[in-house]
Amino acid sequence: MTYRSLCILTFTALISACSSRPIEPTTPPPESVNAISKWETSGRVGIRTKNDAVSGNFNWQKGPKTFDLSIVGPFGQGATNLTQTTDGKVILSYEDKVITGNDPATLLQHELGWEFPVSQVTYWIRGLVAPTSAAQVTRNPDNNLPEKIEQDGWVVNYSNFTKVDGLSLPQKMQVSNPPFRVNLIINQWAVQ
Repeated sequence: MTYRSLCILTFTALISACSSRPIEPTTPPPESVNAISKWETSGRVGIRTKNDAVSGNFNWQKGPKTFDLSIVGPFGQGATNLTQTTDGKVILSYEDKVITGNDPATLLQHELGWEFPVSQVTYWIRGLVAPTSAAQVTRNPDNNLPEKIEQDGWVVNYSNFTKVDGLSLPQKMQVSNPPFRVNLIINQWAVQ
């Protein structure tokens, strides 16, 4: 081997050693929808109450004890944010107001007139029954995915699912308890 070849070989080895990164361990995807411990989803939302109709974009991050739900109206107008901290405190922010409480559904009802069972929806948005009460589930006979969940006076209809890390998760759903209705079109999922 010539001196020139040895220099080229050494230089190439040094460059490739500098450019390679150590492989970081990655969290394996959950094995089932029930095993999801953290998730984030975003998309479009339509909310109808007996006196109002609101539409916009939403982003929802959910951890084992926390969540952050943001709804932003068209053109960035009318932002509403609902957060639960690790100590269970719930914070509702909208129209330059910040209100705290212990129950997200109660805050939404009292402050905005929105009836939205946040605790149950954290399950329904994944196509699961909330474990807090009895429910009736209608399943698609072809794929065994839920078509409808009836629980706590609410009806959840699923019209489309998508695959995320091998799991079937809702992409389009409606949560209703007349006169209240929430339509979700989920554009993006991230799960752990």
